[in-house]
Amino acid sequence: MEIRDLRIFASVAKNSSISRAANELHYVQSNVTARVKHLEEQLDTVLFHRKSKGVELTASGHLLLDYAKRIVQLAREAETVISDQGEPRGKLSIGSMETTAAVRLPTLLAAYHRSYPQVELNLVTGPSADSIKRLLRFEVDGALVAGEINQELLVAEKAFEEELVLVTPYHFKDINQLSNFKILVFRAGCSYRAQLELWLRSSGKEPYQVMEFGSIEGILGCVAAGMGISFLPRSVVEKKHLLNDCSIHAIPKEFRHMTTWFVRRRNENYSKAMQAFREMISS
Repeated sequence: MEIRDLRIFASVAKNSSISRAANELHYVQSNVTARVKHLEEQLDTVLFHRKSKGVELTASGHLLLDYAKRIVQLAREAETVISDQGEPRGKLSIGSMETTAAVRLPTLLAAYHRSYPQVELNLVTGPSADSIKRLLRFEVDGALVAGEINQELLVAEKAFEEELVLVTPYHFKDINQLSNFKILVFRAGCSYRAQLELWLRSSGKEPYQVMEFGSIEGILGCVAAGMGISFLPRSVVEKKHLLNDCSIHAIPKEFRHMTTWFVRRRNENYSKAMQAFREMISS
């Protein structure tokens, strides 16, 4: 088996499509099809079920995928260790929560770019659960997430400590009067959303409706318009101009604080670019 074929196979598996994998890898589609067929012939098995729209892994494909990811990652590590002798350079992909990216990272990323201009830094935002999945799938090199980290394959280091606050429309003064309301949150997998729902359940403030958003601005704009309430870090809310149209309320101590962790894969040889990012996060 060639590493190139395993890389192509992993891309097809991730995208569930030969055409999308070809676009991702910048190959012609016929070349991707030929390399997958060659790999199947080598292994004397079928790796994908061909469907009218896309492909789906067979049982053999699922077995190979884990090995393919590890082999491709080891090849990358080997290239990094051999070539990474001078200043930090190359690609570095970091996952992050939307809130952290908006408030904590701009200054840090600007300083990192000034110090290490030869690093091609990529930021991928999304809920904590999504970032952890991307990390385990080798799609990012590290991730800034919140909540408990229960993966033996990962190691977590404290990055930031956040104070969560309840954000309501400006006219709303007493949180004890909450009833028949909407919570305005990021999609499932967001640690702040999970903390808000835990507080609501433990306080008996049910039922409630859920509206999902993709941005902080969308959440705060709709809170200001009187559509509902949200849970966000104080550092986020106080830096937004819409705060003049919202009210902030303290919540019980057991729900108030949440740590943002920098998570990476355990037992991995890290590039100088990654080491420099870790040092900047912890400083």
